Amino acid sequence: MIAFVVAMDKNGVIGKDGALPWHYPKDLKHFKELTLNHRVLMGRKTYDSIIQQLGKPLPKRENIVLTTQDKIFKGAKVIHDLKSYLETIPKEVPLYIIGGKTVYEAALPYVDRLYITHIEKAYEGDTYFPKLDYSQFNLIDKKTDEALIFAVYKRKAAAHD
Repeated sequence: MIAFVVAMDKNGVIGKDGALPWHYPKDLKHFKELTLNHRVLMGRKTYDSIIQQLGKPLPKRENIVLTTQDKIFKGAKVIHDLKSYLETIPKEVPLYIIGGKTVYEAALPYVDRLYITHIEKAYEGDTYFPKLDYSQFNLIDKKTDEALIFAVYKRKAAAHD
C-alpha cells in the first residue's frame, strides 16, 4: 500500500517557509499513530524541516529521502528515482508519503490511499497540495474533531482490475 499523509487547510495550503503554518497536537498524534514503525518517504525540503523541528529524523520509522542531490542524509535512506524504488518494495508493506508538493505530484499515479487532515480554516502559505481528482477515490472513513476532519480515501479499482 502506498499512501499519502497530509494536512491541508481549506484552500489546499500545506506549508509556509518550509514548515507547517499551524500547530494541531491532535493532527501530530494522528500522524504519529499512522506512521510509527513504518516507512516514510519525503523530499529533501520536508526532511530538512523535520531536522529543523526535531533535530533528528522521525524516530521509530524508516526515513527515505527522494532527492536529486548526491548527499548523505543522517538517519535516512536516499533514493533518486521514485518509480524504480516503488518497483522494488513489497506491495503489502505500507509506505507513507509525507511530502512535500513535488513528491506528492510524482507519487500521485501510484498512491492507493489518502490520509488527509482537512483543516476547516484558511492559513497563509506558499506551498499547496497538488490538484487532486477526488472522483478517482472513495471516502472510506471520516472523523471530525473541532476544526479538523480526518479523512481516509481509497483509490477506486480500475476497470481492468
